[in-house]
Amino acid sequence: MKVSLAVESLKDAYSLINKEYIEFIFFDLNNHNQQELMMIKEIKDCRIKSKFIIIDFNSNKEFFVKAIKYGVEGYILGKSSELEILHIIEQIYKGKKYFDAYFIDSMINEDNSEPEDITQLTPREREILCEIGKGMSNKMISEKFYISEHTVKKHINHIFEKLNITDRTHAALFANRCGIMERSA
Repeated sequence: MKVSLAVESLKDAYSLINKEYIEFIFFDLNNHNQQELMMIKEIKDCRIKSKFIIIDFNSNKEFFVKAIKYGVEGYILGKSSELEILHIIEQIYKGKKYFDAYFIDSMINEDNSEPEDITQLTPREREILCEIGKGMSNKMISEKFYISEHTVKKHINHIFEKLNITDRTHAALFANRCGIMERSA
């Protein structure tokens, strides 16, 4: 594992990333640099493999949702301990994503709408929904179930249609809210 670097801005990170491979980039997200979230998306679109971990000292849910949509691998609160941060790095290094439970819990508790009936999903769709809830990518899901990424995408589209969900973030929140995560454990 290469040494990680703390940078003042993502512009600095981008120039460093182009010169050599950097495994992890920790980014302190706040009101003054929120526009740089878009740069994370641009870096991800360039297929650069560095992993982004956002450290949020303000507990901003809007930033959290944007960061997930832009492909960050981790999102933690600034008050996380050193041991927690080491655990998070280890999980992300293994290919998992890590999002602070505070954000997930608070977003679930804000949504008071009744969940759609989970029984309308096929068993395979429920399995895939559970993996989305764990933060797994389409590729990771396809490898786990020995199916093509195209098949995973078809299942996800069916899940979205059946549950009236529009994106992966809402699917992950739904998976946690409806209890499918506990049933799979």
